Amino acid sequence: MLEYLLPLIKATINKSLVQSKVPLSCKKDNIRQLLKMPNLDKEELKNYRPVSNRPFLSEIMEKLVAKRLETHLSSHRLHDNLQSTYRTHHSTETALLKVHHDIAEALDRKCMATLLLLYLSAAFDVIDHKILQTRPEHSFGVTGGALSWIKSYLSDRSLCLAIGMTTSEGKCLNVWDATRIGTWTT
Repeated sequence: MLEYLLPLIKATINKSLVQSKVPLSCKKDNIRQLLKMPNLDKEELKNYRPVSNRPFLSEIMEKLVAKRLETHLSSHRLHDNLQSTYRTHHSTETALLKVHHDIAEALDRKCMATLLLLYLSAAFDVIDHKILQTRPEHSFGVTGGALSWIKSYLSDRSLCLAIGMTTSEGKCLNVWDATRIGTWTT
């Protein structure tokens, strides 16, 4: 079966990349509420977490483009030196080791060390999307078809909420044009 599907998947992805457009069918997510742990009370809403189910083809395209973008960023040394997220061989552990090292080094030099932590529960909600739109081009040199593909991927997205066998009508969430991620356009 895979020998029949693989050429179709490859052709669809290649067409999307060549035309710098993501098919609308790949931009529709279904959000389901799943119980955090099987032994929790099903009647308590706080025991659920939203899980987004994205179309299979969308997942493949996203991973392919992310890998190409990562290769571009790495080969041109465009990552911030202290960035730990979304980087190969970097993690929360890498960031913690850096902080630990810096504090230990300061104490060894008989200096005072202060650690201030800031947690943003909805960090993406506070991003200025006008700045976000300019970053791929101005900070990372992403232009032409690649930039158009990213804009297409982020625009005209929609989501449906599913509870049991019932699914809501799709709502458009235009990430690229929205001032805030939570802005709905209908």
